[in-house]
Amino acid sequence: MPIDPNEPTYCTCGRVSFGEMIGCDNPECPIEWFHFECVGLSGPVKGKWYCPECSAKMKKDKKK
Repeated sequence: MPIDPNEPTYCTCGRVSFGEMIGCDNPECPIEWFHFECVGLSGPVKGKWYCPECSAKMKKDKKK
């Protein structure tokens, strides 16, 4: 079955939504949703979760 070219893509991998995904808790995150396996997760996390890009940016901003 071909993938709909109009379906939005997510994650650092740039693929469509499938399987379990996690949302970045940064409301300004440019990607928003990530596949568990792409960010090294095996299941849901407790509390807030920030993607690698937003985590790095927050650490950099803290140092200023």
